[in-house]
Amino acid sequence: MGSTVTIDNAGATSRPIIRASFSAWRLRRGGKFRAWSKKLQVVEKRDQSSEIDSDFYHGGLVIEHHCGLDPAKYHQGLLRLAQTNGAQVIGHCAAVGIEREGDGFIVRTSRGSIKARELVVATNGYTGAVTPWQRRRIIPIGSYMLATEPMNPGFAARLMPASRVFSDTRRIVVYFRRSPDGERLLFGGRVSVFESDPLRSLPALRQEMLHIFPQLSEVKISHSWMGFVGYSFDSLPHLGTRDGIHYAMGYCGSGICLASYFGHLIGLQLLGKAQGNSVFNQPRFQTRPLYRGKPWFLASAVRYYQLLDRFI
Repeated sequence: MGSTVTIDNAGATSRPIIRASFSAWRLRRGGKFRAWSKKLQVVEKRDQSSEIDSDFYHGGLVIEHHCGLDPAKYHQGLLRLAQTNGAQVIGHCAAVGIEREGDGFIVRTSRGSIKARELVVATNGYTGAVTPWQRRRIIPIGSYMLATEPMNPGFAARLMPASRVFSDTRRIVVYFRRSPDGERLLFGGRVSVFESDPLRSLPALRQEMLHIFPQLSEVKISHSWMGFVGYSFDSLPHLGTRDGIHYAMGYCGSGICLASYFGHLIGLQLLGKAQGNSVFNQPRFQTRPLYRGKPWFLASAVRYYQLLDRFI
């Protein structure tokens, strides 16, 4: 657990531009700063060594009420609680078709069929052809991660003395933290224009890490992996019902907390509880012409944002 730091990026050749950028960034968020004044702390460039052992950035913002967790342990805990309370969880059982039957549904799977009165689709970045209406509204975007080998605890602690969770302000954002045991750096972002195998993208991701932490040049990488986050065209998460099928998706990279919250809301809605009503139950869920779930435009968008990050 720990606070989040949002940091403004600076390269060695662009500091005057970034100084102006950081000042403008603070002014743009002035209203938010005032509203959150007791929960936010601006960190100036001259003071950032207390947060990060890097000259790559030009100041940042500490958000005290943000935190991180171990998603694998969280998933294990949710699974255990669900099964303890009577839920049947069947792994490695892909849904291959959905049919209406009376006032319910038949879901055909790779291991047989299931009858259900209510059906919830919560596939987010993995929404597929089984639910084409939802698929047209979600953009799957790969997020790539690496973990270093264990480091000397003192050396690792100097990288981020306050042991916070970090993300920066670039459009093609990177994010990083120390592992729960404090001995590794976990570093993530997107470095390839096209989706790639994690092993193929690893050299570029490692190089991105070294831009921020050149002192890690002799530290080896032990693990690399990737997964898909689900973005919506309006950058908002969505709850709703379409043709009797309930859905929750479009978390735009914040699915750990939002998916659990939306699952709670859908559960209340299925029970007919008024507490389940939400502003995220919007009738409009945007798509785009010619989009069928495979983001053919993603490579061009990534290149465009990379140029903006480099020059603006």
